[in-house]
Amino acid sequence: MGAGGFGRSWVELAATAEGYELVAVVDPDPAARAWVASTLGLPPDRLFADLGTAFAATDPEAVLLVTPPETHHPLGLQALAAGKHVLMEKPLATSVGDGAALVAAAAAADRVLMVSQNYRHRAPARAVQAAIRDGMIGPLVHLRIAFRRQTSALWPPDNFRYAMRHPLVVDMTIHHADLLRMVTGQEAVALEARGWRVPGSAYEHDPAVAALISLSGGASVLYEGDWASPSPETSWNGDWEILGEAGVIRWTGGVANPHEGEVTLQRRGEPARPLPLPAVAHVDRAGSLAAFRRAVETGEEPETSGRDNLGSLEIVLAMVAAIERAETPAVS
Repeated sequence: MGAGGFGRSWVELAATAEGYELVAVVDPDPAARAWVASTLGLPPDRLFADLGTAFAATDPEAVLLVTPPETHHPLGLQALAAGKHVLMEKPLATSVGDGAALVAAAAAADRVLMVSQNYRHRAPARAVQAAIRDGMIGPLVHLRIAFRRQTSALWPPDNFRYAMRHPLVVDMTIHHADLLRMVTGQEAVALEARGWRVPGSAYEHDPAVAALISLSGGASVLYEGDWASPSPETSWNGDWEILGEAGVIRWTGGVANPHEGEVTLQRRGEPARPLPLPAVAHVDRAGSLAAFRRAVETGEEPETSGRDNLGSLEIVLAMVAAIERAETPAVS
């Protein structure tokens, strides 16, 4: 469901993905349905304005939700109640309570609930994950994540991001929070954060944030993100420096192509050396579709299940709460 904006590329991807059949497309906007008909040639009896009508006329095994975040909870519950597996764009929900309700509904219905965290399906991310998992730098001590993109002219002037509160944190930081959990294998247990408006940017509110995060294994994380940065851009993945007891891993580059980039290992007392990037059979959203299909076919919990993704959602919502509290001990 959802064939406008970003949903269009999802519809095209799902229509050609291995092991998938596009049974129907749902969108309340007639123009979006007309686009699907003209682009993919779907007949009118496979185009619907709402999920209920679509379910009554067709029998899909699964539903892909590419709709505004505030609709994920009601639409996800509707699809799960109808016995459908659900794959959705991030975020899982707009509150931890709504996310937990979706997870509980999926468990009760014995259906797969998965969030597409496509940044996981990139070779550099997998290289970093493997290096940490294999103990190449020992126990983690501190991580620095720097993300900078100039997006003030990336979208049309009326794009919702330019008017929303905490646009970077709500719409983008979920990727970095999820990557952090993936590569470290740890959860966030505490954080502080501050957001700020960038003078002269297209954003009404705060497209930039700095956060200090504590991980369950004892390491600290310094995260700085900026969607209106005047400084040189990083990859969409960000630049990472990961300090362990026995060395450092650095993940940089990939500014033009986030599937590329450089991952280096520098063990204490040794020169830095590049780490090979693994082959990734299905990258980005194709990786999400492949993982979802595998979960439906095998019954195994997917890597980015709704249950797992609660951890990434909690980081983002805690960051928003910290920004809005703006509480910092005074220096006296």
